[in-house]
Amino acid sequence: MICPKCKAENSDSAKFCKKCGTKLEGNAVNHETLINSMNEEKKSNNTKIIIAVLIVVIIVLAGAFIYLQGFGNNSHSQDASPSQGSASNSASSADQGSSSQSSNAKSNNAQSNPMKIISGSFSTGSELSDLTYANIFVGKEHAGKSVILQIWYSRDGSTLNNGNMVPVTVHSDGYLEVQSADAYAYYPDHATINLYDSNSNLLDTKSVSLSPTSGTQTF
Repeated sequence: MICPKCKAENSDSAKFCKKCGTKLEGNAVNHETLINSMNEEKKSNNTKIIIAVLIVVIIVLAGAFIYLQGFGNNSHSQDASPSQGSASNSASSADQGSSSQSSNAKSNNAQSNPMKIISGSFSTGSELSDLTYANIFVGKEHAGKSVILQIWYSRDGSTLNNGNMVPVTVHSDGYLEVQSADAYAYYPDHATINLYDSNSNLLDTKSVSLSPTSGTQTF
């Protein structure tokens, strides 16, 4: 028997501990039982230690996984940013290129279709005291543009007017309209039309023969 007080081993028939004198009857613990109890306690402690170690390992691994995931996402974002910037720059460049092409197209169109005197008409009154009116067609695509119109009227080779340069705006129907400053002593038999841009650069000129009578004559 094992003394419950000092743990000294005694014979199974002993009634008192041989070491401390404690009464053993009813209090003594069987040696085998004590050994088994100690072994169970030791196993329990070992199990607790193993569980604690496993928990620590799991926590460390989880932390490492989370860290690596975050690092990977940051790296991906940084890699994506230049690409997005490049895409944005490409889109901006494309827009600028498109705008530039559109401007060039308009410029080329204007150069390929400069303003010219296409057709028109002259109107004179029934009396020589009436003014002479000119309607010059240059095309609807030039509507709203400001130009300068000069018309020389003559009869039998003699000039009838001073050929004033008159600023006018192309109407929505593509026509320019201008009247003579004064009435003429004779009906004109010829008109020379000069068309200038707003900077007085000559765009076109046209010579028109007229019948020296009243009425409207087209060309």
